[in-house]
Order: sequence, then C-alpha cells, then structure tokens
Amino acid sequence: MTANQVEPATTPHKDWIGTSAAENSMIATSGSLKKLAGIEGSDSTIVAVDMWATSHGEEPDWNVSVFVVDRTRDDVRKYQDLMEQELDPGSLPVRQTDLLDVSLEDVVKCMHHIHFQLKSPNFDGMHIVEHTSHPPQD
Repeated sequence: MTANQVEPATTPHKDWIGTSAAENSMIATSGSLKKLAGIEGSDSTIVAVDMWATSHGEEPDWNVSVFVVDRTRDDVRKYQDLMEQELDPGSLPVRQTDLLDVSLEDVVKCMHHIHFQLKSPNFDGMHIVEHTSHPPQD
C-alpha cells in the first residue's frame, strides 16, 4: 500500500488469489463496524475494510483497517456525492483508521454474511464433479 493510494490485497507469493464480499448485520446485538472503528453516530462512512494476518501455525496476528469518508466535507454531503466522486478513480479522499486489538472474528460478528474465496491463480474456471465433506458425515 502506498502512502497515497489504497492498493489491492496481495502477498509476496501469490499461491491463492480471490475475491470477498460481506453484508452488514442489521441486528443491534451483533456488533457494528462503525463502533469498532470509533465512528458510531458520526458523519463518517466506512467505504472499505482491509484485513490481513500473519501466522505460520501460531495464533494469527490480525491487522484490520477501515477507510473512512468524512461526509461533513462540502463535496460529499449526500450518498450521490460519494457515487459521483467514485467515477473519477482516486478522487475519493479517505482516512485510514487502524483498528487495534481487532480480529477477523470481531469483524465477522458485525456481518450478516461474509464470503472469502481463494483459488489457485493457475485455474480460473472449475467445474464441480464431486462434493464431499471431511471428515465424512453420516
């Protein structure tokens, strides 16, 4: 990640690459990403989440950041203003906030659905010919 631009997720060796998607939970008791970021009740909007960890078989050391837009700025008061700025890549000024002592589990608790998919970069299309479980279930 450079000092001025949010870069896509990467690792030194690209053994697995992929996509992810998440949906906020609307249940008050499930947690809030805005609360984790300390911006609950403010005129700020989280527009991106970045999570990465190192492990090598140990307990993961999670790093979680959110990228936040301050909607009190004159040019981004409404949602439509955000959408119009996004049409010009790199024009959306964000504040990166590192969430200290937050893990993947903390973030997942704020979500209704979360989906990560990592694939070998050598095989784009795959056709499922068998579906199993391990260990096998009755």
